[in-house]
Amino acid sequence: MSDIFAEVDADLRRDRWQSMWDRYGLLVIGGAVGIVLLVAIIVGYRAYQQSQNEAASVRYEALLEQISEETSDAKIDQFNAFAAREANGYGVLAAFGAARTAAENGDLTQALTGFDALAARGDLARPLRDYARLQAAIVLVNQKANADDIAARLARLLDEGNALRPIARDILALAYFTKDAPLKARALYAEQLADPDATPFSKQRAQIMLREVEAKLRPSQAAE
Repeated sequence: MSDIFAEVDADLRRDRWQSMWDRYGLLVIGGAVGIVLLVAIIVGYRAYQQSQNEAASVRYEALLEQISEETSDAKIDQFNAFAAREANGYGVLAAFGAARTAAENGDLTQALTGFDALAARGDLARPLRDYARLQAAIVLVNQKANADDIAARLARLLDEGNALRPIARDILALAYFTKDAPLKARALYAEQLADPDATPFSKQRAQIMLREVEAKLRPSQAAE
């Protein structure tokens, strides 16, 4: 009989963790979206400064207009085709667009492949590669993947001075929380609260999640 109660309790905990991701995961992704817009602006501006890329800018805008009413699969194909043709910043944006569209369409395997490929490109600036790693980690969280695989994607982003560090820490802490590793999650949320580079919003979210972690730890500590 105790085994039945234990199984029911485990199911309830999993449902609660998934609920936490549903509530706060979109906030994490929302913060990350702002980064890609910033990256897009930087890449677009640098490309605009180079006369040879002015035509690429026009072609990219035409592509976005052309695929606006297409299905997700068609968008991905045309993004990839554009990325293969354009050896410039707009080609990179198209590659990100293909991976992002795959993720929005629920094709997480294709999205992960796309983001991992971008992260491995030695010709890209580190912020772009780091952003691709961040997006790959978000895909893995949505796949309910092993937390260690998520941590491997985020390892470089957690270096001191990395602008994406607070967001990466947020994602990894949530992954540990949902994978029943509350002690690791608690340590990361505590770091978030002490990080001067973390935004007030991310610190507020860390405080909320830290209370959830402490509530989860309380029964196990009482048992001990």
